[in-house]
Amino acid sequence: MPNDTRRQWIGERTAVLEAATGPEELETAATELASSDDPEALEALAVFLRQNEFLDRLDEPGSYSRLTHLSGVMTALIAAPSPEVARLCLDLVDEPVYLEHDRKSFVLQALAAVPQMEPETAEAFRRANQEGYFGFDALLLAANSSLIALRLFRSMMAQKEVEPEVRVELLHKGIMPNRTRLTILQTVSAMMDDDLEEPVAAAAIESVFDYQAEWFKIHGPTPPSWRIASNEVLQYVIELGDRARRRPDLPPSLPPAIRDTVEIARALLKARAA
Repeated sequence: MPNDTRRQWIGERTAVLEAATGPEELETAATELASSDDPEALEALAVFLRQNEFLDRLDEPGSYSRLTHLSGVMTALIAAPSPEVARLCLDLVDEPVYLEHDRKSFVLQALAAVPQMEPETAEAFRRANQEGYFGFDALLLAANSSLIALRLFRSMMAQKEVEPEVRVELLHKGIMPNRTRLTILQTVSAMMDDDLEEPVAAAAIESVFDYQAEWFKIHGPTPPSWRIASNEVLQYVIELGDRARRRPDLPPSLPPAIRDTVEIARALLKARAA
C-alpha cells in the first residue's frame, strides 16, 4: 500500500493499543500489526509489548490466564518469521516482565522460527538456558536447524552438569523429527567426536537410524519418511551409518537399525537414478 495509506493504517491500530481497554480489541489490533510483515508496524507494536501496563490490559490481572491474548499476538509473529521479527523479539527477550507468567516462551518460539539464526539470537538462548529454559531451548534450536542454532544445541548436549537422562530425551525429541535435514546429520557426525557419555552419544546416533516408542513417555514426535530426503541427505546417511557402525559399545539394537536405514537410503538412491 502507498506510504501515506500504510502510515494511516499503522496509526489507526496504534491508537487502539494506546487507548482501548478490551482485551479482544487489543489483541485484534496487535495481531494485525504482528502479521503485517512491515518494519514500521513491528516497531510500533514493540513499543507496547515492552510495557507492563499494556500487557495488563491485554491479559488482565486476575483473569483465568495471563497469556490468552498475548499468545494470539505472539502466534502471529511466529507465523511470520523475518529478521524484523527477530529484532523485535530480541528487544523483548531480556525484559523482566517476560519472565512473569512464562511470557518468555513465546518470545523464544518466535526467535527460533526465523530460519537463519544470528549470533545475537543464539546468545539470547544461551542466557535463557540459565533461567530454566534449557530443555525448551534445546528443542527449538534443533527444529531451527541452522548452523548457529545447532552449534549451541551441540554444546548443550555436552554439558555434563545436566543429567545424561535429560540430554538423551532431548536428543530423541530434537534430532529424530528433523533427521532428514543435512545440518542435523552433520551435527550428529560432529557429536560423535565429542567427549560424550556413551548413552548420550548412542542417543544421538539412534535418533537418526532408529525409532522406539518407549523413548517417549507420552505423545512422542513421528519420524519423517526417508522418501522426503534429498539425494544429498541420503548419501550422507549412508556415510554416517558406515562410520557409526565402526563405533564400539553400540547398544545391541542399534547396528541392525543402522543397517536397515542404510539399505533404505541406498534403495531410494538407486530407484531415483533408474
